[in-house]
Amino acid sequence: MIYNYDDLYFQVLTIAPFSHKQGSFDVHARPYAALSFRVSGIGDFEIGEKHLITSPGDVLFLPANTSYNVNYSVSKSIVVHLGYCNYFEVENICLNNSSRIESRFRHLLEAWNDRHSINHAKSIIYDILEKIASDQKLSINDKVIANCVRYIDANFCDPKINMETVCATAFISASSLQRAFAKYFGMSPKQYLIQLRMNRALELLMESKLSVKEISSACGFTDEKYFSRAFKKKYGYPPSQLGKYLENI
Repeated sequence: MIYNYDDLYFQVLTIAPFSHKQGSFDVHARPYAALSFRVSGIGDFEIGEKHLITSPGDVLFLPANTSYNVNYSVSKSIVVHLGYCNYFEVENICLNNSSRIESRFRHLLEAWNDRHSINHAKSIIYDILEKIASDQKLSINDKVIANCVRYIDANFCDPKINMETVCATAFISASSLQRAFAKYFGMSPKQYLIQLRMNRALELLMESKLSVKEISSACGFTDEKYFSRAFKKKYGYPPSQLGKYLENI
């Protein structure tokens, strides 16, 4: 699945809302891929031997050079066109918590309309894919863990959040929480928390003029030096040098 493809590469070409009229359409192959969130309506796709139906709340990925026939009801989508994308599987992803992913697509669209920053858009897209991966790993039978994830997602910028407060909120033991996160995410709850903070820090570094100290604090870090070390370990360069790094890519 695209959200688990570690070697994923792409360039952002456009991000826009699309409205579809009711009817049947033959779409010729295009030299770019498309990642879309269906806001409303139905899309019934025939792609080679594959038959996919996308409903409101679904995420659809169509690789480059793909021809298809689609029957639309009156519908709306947020669509990201990707150039040089190295993933080639047609996929429709049904989400457990579509509102969470929709909010990220809407944020992506707003950020693109505001600045047209390719690197900022890419950081949000990677975050969307991480959240889709999290969504797909949580089933209906894991409501307690889902509540823990929602709590962390809503409060990760609070420097006071810790695993004790998460456990108390969901009435779960620390050992059970650790086992569940290892099973569903392949990491500890603390690592998941740090990952959210790092994603947000990267966004702020790209979209704001805040200092490294201010961003560190805004993302829930109480130690600026720890934040800088962790950021460099994850992204390969310190936050203070992000501007120079972007100029060279």
